[in-house]
Formats: sequence, structure tokens, C-alpha cells
Amino acid sequence: MTDFPDFIVSGDEARLFPILAETSKEKRVASIFLAVMTQIPAMAEEILGRVGVRVGKRTRVRAFTEVVLKEKVVDGCRPDGLLIVDTGRTQWSALIEAKIGRNELTAEQVSKYAELAKANGIDAVITISNQFVSRADHSPVSISKTLLRKVGHFHWSWSYLATACEILEYQKTVTDTEQVYLLRQLNHFLAHPATGVERFTQMTPSWKDVTQAVLNDGALKKTAPEVEAVAASWVQEERDLCLHMSSHVGQAVSTRVERKFTDDPAARLKNLIETLVSRQTLSSVIRVPNCASEMDVCVDLARRTVAVSMALKAPGDKKSTKARINWLLRMLPDDDDRLLVRAHWPGRGAPTTKDLKTLRDDPTAIQNDNPETTPHSFEVLLVENLGKRFSGRRTFIEDIERIVPSFYDLVGVNLKAWQAPPPKPVKARSEPDPGELTQADLESTGALPGDE
Repeated sequence: MTDFPDFIVSGDEARLFPILAETSKEKRVASIFLAVMTQIPAMAEEILGRVGVRVGKRTRVRAFTEVVLKEKVVDGCRPDGLLIVDTGRTQWSALIEAKIGRNELTAEQVSKYAELAKANGIDAVITISNQFVSRADHSPVSISKTLLRKVGHFHWSWSYLATACEILEYQKTVTDTEQVYLLRQLNHFLAHPATGVERFTQMTPSWKDVTQAVLNDGALKKTAPEVEAVAASWVQEERDLCLHMSSHVGQAVSTRVERKFTDDPAARLKNLIETLVSRQTLSSVIRVPNCASEMDVCVDLARRTVAVSMALKAPGDKKSTKARINWLLRMLPDDDDRLLVRAHWPGRGAPTTKDLKTLRDDPTAIQNDNPETTPHSFEVLLVENLGKRFSGRRTFIEDIERIVPSFYDLVGVNLKAWQAPPPKPVKARSEPDPGELTQADLESTGALPGDE
């Protein structure tokens, strides 16, 4: 007999092979995922850590499906699952609501689950869908803050969960033979399109209209719903791009967001809209572990280009522009027509830009009008004009997710930040080199030969 917590009337342990109707696809996928997580501590530690729940060696993670709770709020309001994390001293619980395919969460539905959790003393509601958010404590739907004072709300995208499990396998974090087998099978399962797990594959329908308006020199309005939809789509693509890059490098890749927007996704969306209207650009900053610098991704709607770049400080031990450029070129083995180098100069000198092939032939070609100055920093850029593909909702995403990994392979994996060499020993003035001592010095110290 299943050992239920006090607030559960009935339910089943999450099963690896759930016996459910064909129409219960969401519950089937949720049950399989939850069942595997309860058996792999490293997986539970990674995923639950994103919602601030610590999983230690003695922690017991349990998952249930088909749950009926004691306190009912609305008839027929039954969550897809329940997660319980028991450390022995404390217990944390969360209702699970899962959507699959193109089914999306609604504020009304999530609010009901938050009320249900509150009525039963459950700590949080975790939603899972193909909708993307930048952080687990952000939500794809807007819930009353009053309702969430006593109940937390967290969100995982299926793509995030699939990527997190892939990274665990790549890094060989899981070593137990049976657990490795389960993890590998889960990765194979989540990667299959029949499960309904989807990546972000296309921009909002208004993408084509907005890009065409910019092409026709039309003015974008901050209050236009199509502009907001494009900015919101970019936020989702940004998150999916990080997951795509995480799979590419086998480690967690993230975005850098200004501190003032970290806990306020609405304010960040507003800022993206303002930038889109004023500059006609969309941009993100991608952080790859141990990279020489962050990768800046900039989409220019007017030029129909995608640019990816990294910035490096010029080597201080190289005195000429030629020497500093050669230091950079030695780290870039591949000549790609899309690669450019931009040099930044002291004072008010404007940056200068040259393509990589030109600099191979003449490293001084990037010199500005003052031959006495040397660049203090460099940017390495990959710029690609997408032409007609830029306006395509799907082709734009395909190209973004091709260009960024390509830049990383050509540039990011090769660049190393300059580091000043350690200082050489300095001989104290009170201890001159014996080879430089004069006759008078030797006489004063009594160190002349034969005096002993």
C-alpha cells in the first residue's frame, strides 16, 4: 500500500510504464519523467536546484500521479502530479501541471492550482510546457501576486528538462549503471518528436509584418501588439538558443541580463520593445562557461543581418599595432568570409574594421589615422546577411541556431584572454650584482682575494 502524505486522499506512485489512455499524453510523459527523476539523485539535484530545493545524500524524492487532495477548491481540478522532497527534517511539496505539444498554460488554470496548493498546505505549483522562460521562477502566464504570497510558482520548459538530462549524460555525472541506463533511455524518449516535446522553432506570426515594416522605413510603435509579440518571441528564442548551445558544448549556457531586470521579466520585455522601436534591433548576451568573454548576439532588422561578437583586451606587452593584431590572428586558424576584426583606439579615435583575410596579408591595414597609437581592445565579429530568409518565421530561427554555434566553433573555442606575464625579480639596490662591484667596494667590504 502506498504511503501517502496526510493531504492526499488517493493517487499512484509515478510510473515508468504508466497505464493510461492514449488521450492522456501529457500525464504519460509527466509520469515517465517524474518516475526517472525519483531514481536518479543527480538529476533531482540539478533540476530541483533550479527552484531552490536542495537535494542531499539522504533526501528522498517521491512523485505521484492521479492525485486526489483532501481540500477541494473546484470540482474536476486535478493536477497531473505531485512532487515531495523529504530531507528527514523538512518536507517540500509541489503540484505538477504539464502541457505537451502546442497546448499552452492559462492564467486561470494555474491560478486554480495555486489555490488548491494553498488550501492543502502544499508549497508550490510547478508548470511544465513547451513555453520558454528565462528562469524557473519566471512564469509564461501572469498570476496574482497576492495568491503567490504563500504558494511558489515555478516553470520548466520541456526543452530545458531534456537539455539538462543531456548534459548530465555528456558530463558523465551519473555513474551508477542502472541510473545511466535510465537516463539514456529518458534522453532518447524526450528527443523523439512523438512525445510532443518541442523546441522553439518559429517566431510569432507578426514577425513578417514587423520586418517588412522596417524594410519599408515604417515607424514601429511601442504600444503595437505585433511589436510586443516580436519582443516576446525573441525572449523565447534567446532561452532556446541557450539550450541549443548547452547541447552543443555539453555544459550549461546562460544569458546575462541586467540586474534591474533579473527579477522583473515585464520590465525587461518593455526594454526590449523600446530598443526594437528606437534602434530596430534585438540583442542578447550569451555566457558559455570558461569562454574568454561573453558572446553578443545582435539582430538588425533594417540590415537583415545577424552579428555575433566577442571582445578582448589587447595584449599590453605588445607595443605595435602589427604585433597586437598578429597575437589575435594566431588564435583564429580559420579564414571565414564572414569574420571581421574591429579595433578600438585610445581617446576619441573611431573604431576601425577589417576582414580577417585582409589582416592576414597586412596586419597594419586596420591602423587608424594616427600611426603612433595602438588599439587597446578588439572585437571579433561574424556578420551574416540573411536576405529573404530573414523575414521567414522558421528560417530566421534556423539561421540563428546555425550562426551562433558556427561563431563559437570558429572563434569562441579558440580565443584566450590576454594575461599580463608575472613580473621578473628585481634586485635590491642595497645588494648590487657582485660582477658589478668596483675595487673600492671590494676593499670596503674586506672581500679582496688573499685577505682571508
